[in-house]
Amino acid sequence: MLLSRRRGQAGFTLVELLAVMAILGILAGLVAGTVVGLGSRSQATRLDGDRDGIRKAANAFFLESFPEAYPVEDVASGVTGNVSGIKEIDFKKGLPQDPNKTFIPNFLTELPDSSALISWRIDENSGNVFFAQDGSKLIKPSNNRLDVSATTSSPSTTSDYLFELSMAKDEAAADNIVISIPAGYSIGGGQADAGSLMGLLSATLDTDNDVNPGQTITYGGVVIATGTSNEWALIVDYNDNVASDNSTDAAIKPASEATRVHNITVVSPSSDSGGTFTIDFERGTDDEENKGTLTWNLTMFGVAEYDVSLAVPSTATSSAGAGATGTIMTIASSGVTLASTPGSSITINMITNPSTEAVYRWLAEEHTSISPQIGDTEFFSDLPGSQGVLIK
Repeated sequence: MLLSRRRGQAGFTLVELLAVMAILGILAGLVAGTVVGLGSRSQATRLDGDRDGIRKAANAFFLESFPEAYPVEDVASGVTGNVSGIKEIDFKKGLPQDPNKTFIPNFLTELPDSSALISWRIDENSGNVFFAQDGSKLIKPSNNRLDVSATTSSPSTTSDYLFELSMAKDEAAADNIVISIPAGYSIGGGQADAGSLMGLLSATLDTDNDVNPGQTITYGGVVIATGTSNEWALIVDYNDNVASDNSTDAAIKPASEATRVHNITVVSPSSDSGGTFTIDFERGTDDEENKGTLTWNLTMFGVAEYDVSLAVPSTATSSAGAGATGTIMTIASSGVTLASTPGSSITINMITNPSTEAVYRWLAEEHTSISPQIGDTEFFSDLPGSQGVLIK
């Protein structure tokens, strides 16, 4: 009788089975959400995770391979919008010197689920990893913020370097930007005399600005040595500018803060270790967000010199944003003076390219006005863009 009663209690009731099936259905939906529905939050999170994993694995592959190369293959023929330097990730790629050591599993543990839906790309000029649906145009990431380029790519030569920084309207303003200088470069000018001209800034405030809506405003600045080793001053006269309607001197900043000194600090790289190029912005009483779309073209000279001219007309007495005539700039409050006749020059080799042929990546991070900070510790986030230079 007891055995019969126990047999009668075996199995599940219809209600229990329906409950289990409902739970399994919910779980199946959650799992499916990670690989389908490109617009969903779960899919976006999965793609972000896959991108970071692939990027780290590609960097490891690059550093271990000889000659240095990414795990890539040419994009299949027939794909429209092909862009030079953009390649497709080859998950089966082996090291050039050791074909048995492949991208998976030696660098990336497993094939990402997202690869069944999208094609992963990499920009060989910068190491940026992004995705594109098959057949779409191959473009660089849409959130591009900082591009780094050299005017000369030949080995053992000095080059001017251009840092193009884009800051969107209503985006959190940058407080600090730290750009890593790859090993192999030679950065000079550490003991440059105070007042030596190290670089030049040309900036554009787009038509969405609140100062002169509908007009593009252009201004500039100079980078000069402070006399302290590897510490330079980026002096910008914001209110010495010209608008696209030929009006001048729009009040971009309060009069008391119109001329600002942003600090640049350099840790020189060596043949076997990298360095850093750090910009600390003097924000004054600025709001947390950019009040207009702003583009900075900061040129750091390969050879420091005095002669400088921005192709920007100006009626103001200061020449930070205009052609330099006579004394370029004197800022008494900053303790920095540049009082030399344009046309004279000095011979400081500033940026010398590596002699080894390779892609050198100037990866950057930023701390913004709304980034977390605990005590003296600032938390930085990656700054996307084309931050690679091909030396050949």
